[in-house]
Amino acid sequence: MVVGLQFLAGEISGGNARCIAMLQAFQESIKDYSTPPEKALFRDLTTKINSYVSFLIECRPLSISMGNAIRFLKTRIANLPLNLSESEAKANLISDIERFINEKIIIADKVIVKHAVTKIRDGDVLLTYASSSAVEMILVQAHELGKQFRVVIVDSRPKLEGQGCSVGLLERVYAGWHGMCCYGCPSVSCPSLICCEAYKFHERVQLDSICFNELGDPDAVSRDYTRKEINSLDGWANSENLQPLNLIYDATPSDYVSMIITDYGMVPPTSVPVIVREYRRDQLWL
Repeated sequence: MVVGLQFLAGEISGGNARCIAMLQAFQESIKDYSTPPEKALFRDLTTKINSYVSFLIECRPLSISMGNAIRFLKTRIANLPLNLSESEAKANLISDIERFINEKIIIADKVIVKHAVTKIRDGDVLLTYASSSAVEMILVQAHELGKQFRVVIVDSRPKLEGQGCSVGLLERVYAGWHGMCCYGCPSVSCPSLICCEAYKFHERVQLDSICFNELGDPDAVSRDYTRKEINSLDGWANSENLQPLNLIYDATPSDYVSMIITDYGMVPPTSVPVIVREYRRDQLWL
C-alpha cells in the first residue's frame, strides 16, 4: 500500500491525517476486492485487512486512533448480513468508513472547536506545543470571532513542527492529543486544556513513557541542524557505551491536565473511562 510508504517517509503525519489516509486506503481496497470462489466475504476480507495492517505496522507503529478505527472496520465486516450480495456488502462497508471519517473526525473537530473557543478570553496568552490541526482550527475560529489574544508556539527538535519560543505570563495552555506537555502549569495555577476526539480514547493504562511508545531515528537527536557548530555526538555509533534514545511521544499524568475538550463536551480526565465504557459500543462505534 502506497499509504504505508508515505507513513514511513513521514509524508503523512499526525493522528487524524494518518487515520484518514489509512481508512481511505481501505476504501480503495474494498472497492477492488472480489471474493474468491469457495470463500466467505467476511472471513476472506478480514484476512486481507489483517495483511494490510501488518504492512502498515512494519512501516510505522499504529496510533491508538488507528487501532480503534481498524477495530471498528473489522466489527462492521463481522456484522454484515449473510443475505447481502458482494456489491451491497462492499457498498455498506465503504459507506460505514466514510461515515466514521465524517462523524468521528471531521465533525468531531468542529464540535471541539465550538467548545474550546468559549474558553478563550480577550487578552489571553495561549501556549501550544508543536503543531496540532485541532488547536490550529480553534485559534483560527477564535480570531474570526474577533477575540483578541496572543499565541506562543513552543517547538523542539528533531521534528521542529512548531515555531517560536517564549517565556512569560500564560493564561491557558492548549495542546492536541499526542502533545500533552504541560507539567509546569499546576504550579502557577495555569489551566492546561487537551483537545482530543473521542475515537482516540482507549481503556489502556499507561504508567510511563517507555511502554507503548515509538522509537525515532537516534541520529535525529544527536545532531542539531540549527547549530552545526555543536558536534559533540558525531560518531556516537562507534561508542559501545552510548545509545541515543529518541522517543516520539511523552506520557502526561492526568494530574497535569485540567480539562479534556472532546466531541462529547468538556470533561475532566477522570471521565474518560466513563465515556469509553458507556459510549464505545453504541455512540463511539456508530
